[in-house]
Amino acid sequence: MHRNLLLKERLNNLRKERGLSYIDVEKGTGIPKSTMQRLEADSPDLNAHDTRVGYQDIVALAKFYDVSADYLCGLTENLRYSNTAVDKLHLSDEAVAELMSGKLNTRLLSDLITHPEFAGLLAALEVYLDGTVSSKMELTNKVLDIAVNKIAKKSKTVEPDEIMAALTEASIDPDDYIRFKLTRRFDKIAQGLHEANAKETQDETGGVFLKMFGDQIDTYEKTKEKTGNTEEAKLAVLADQMGVDMKKAPEEEKRSLLNFFKRSKFTQFIKKRK
Repeated sequence: MHRNLLLKERLNNLRKERGLSYIDVEKGTGIPKSTMQRLEADSPDLNAHDTRVGYQDIVALAKFYDVSADYLCGLTENLRYSNTAVDKLHLSDEAVAELMSGKLNTRLLSDLITHPEFAGLLAALEVYLDGTVSSKMELTNKVLDIAVNKIAKKSKTVEPDEIMAALTEASIDPDDYIRFKLTRRFDKIAQGLHEANAKETQDETGGVFLKMFGDQIDTYEKTKEKTGNTEEAKLAVLADQMGVDMKKAPEEEKRSLLNFFKRSKFTQFIKKRK
């Protein structure tokens, strides 16, 4: 599911969720705009390990955004409730032990609990467990059975009788019905979580892959246009994948690599396909 956010991502998300500008944050915290821009910068050399921010800044930002300092520092995923007493959650000792064991995907559990349909699922489960609706449905079924029997005794119609058949099949098994409703509710929640996770995964990995693929096509086309050599264009793409800058390579080295590349089974296979 969700990955742990970096400091810069947490700060950026909090600011944008509240519709604030850097100037707004500067006025509210006293932290210069340039400092906030640096902390939120999306650069490869700024990550959770090498970001340096003062204690006073963390305290000011936590108060300004009304979140915990632990949340900003990545020590918890909870914005406010980092030190909530367990007894306030009304969980049994067994439940707390399971949550603390590490065997459960608590991040997924959080998504499940906060899903809009989860409260309805619990309510339906309570109805199933207390048996109130089941007993009423059973009573309705018995009333129906009595009515069907009375009608059957007085009926002189010749079989098959579609009306009598419909009345006979109108009886509903309470257990089957309620468990069906529970399944439908859970399916809806599971589908919603799946779609949300699929979108998140696509946003995180799909965008990176598409950019990389587009860059490789650009490299191939530019190299082929410049050199008129298909093999050299393919080699440029391969070098790019390996992180080798072919522009800085000596001409003699390029020729050696190109000759080596031409002898590869991949290149021979492509030629045969053509």
